[in-house]
Amino acid sequence: MRARDVGELLLLSVLWGAAYLFMRAAVPAFGPAPLIALRMAIAVAVLLPLLIWRGGLQQLRTQPMSLLVLALPFTALPFLLLGFAAQHLTAGLLAVLNATAPLFAALIAHFFFHERLGRWRSAGLVVGFSGVALLTAGSASLRSSLSLLAVASVLLTSMLWAVGANYTRRRFGGMDTLALTVGSLAVASLAVAPLAAATWPATPPPLRAWIETAFLGIGSSGLGFLLYYRLLRRIGAVRAMSVTFLNPVVALVAGALYLGEAVDGQTLVSAAVVLAGTALALGLWPASDAAAAALERPAAVNRAGES
Repeated sequence: MRARDVGELLLLSVLWGAAYLFMRAAVPAFGPAPLIALRMAIAVAVLLPLLIWRGGLQQLRTQPMSLLVLALPFTALPFLLLGFAAQHLTAGLLAVLNATAPLFAALIAHFFFHERLGRWRSAGLVVGFSGVALLTAGSASLRSSLSLLAVASVLLTSMLWAVGANYTRRRFGGMDTLALTVGSLAVASLAVAPLAAATWPATPPPLRAWIETAFLGIGSSGLGFLLYYRLLRRIGAVRAMSVTFLNPVVALVAGALYLGEAVDGQTLVSAAVVLAGTALALGLWPASDAAAAALERPAAVNRAGES
């Protein structure tokens, strides 16, 4: 990857790693649906004037059904699932579990797009999901039924985003990344709005929660999604999702400093196992020519403008 791509991946990891922190901090005050609806609406409010200025508003009418599919199961639903999970898991746990997204991406590429995994990448899937099992099996904080349901929600989120990454590349190869970001978030926020209105908190959220929500909308959803779609186009779905390597580090450290969340040895070991498995599944380690070729294929398809 070029230095520009690496820099954008690092920036995205900070924006998305901190998102777990602020979602965990703000969700008790708002509730999942109001928080998610506000987060996406703020992002749209920030990016829509830029889209209009660039003359890209017309692009939103070119593929309405595909945009609807992207917005509902691959944007609104995953965010709602994360919002629910944030009520029961720490920011660090949210990020570690969500780091399984590249594992699901590798499985989807293998079974649906006939990409060969090979011995090391197959081993990475086993190692990565073993890390998830290690994280959940012995943790005292994950023994309640709601906590286990929250874990399942994050894993389902990872799977949906993995499917959505491939769907985005194949359906929206010719659409401007800003139009794609605004369109998907606008439709998703409208879809969540009725549920948000029905569950709006009776007690007004404090100023701190509003500031945290503003960061989620402007930084994580607005700028973050714009960066993510740009990276999907340039480097492919699997490489773009490697941003999840640094997300847990940001979330664990920020959660400990900002919310005073405890980080025990089991969480650190489990996170290391999950990330090691992810590196293997992505073909990033051990390095080989075959792995490099496997990583380049999604980017090559994307540059070809497949729709």
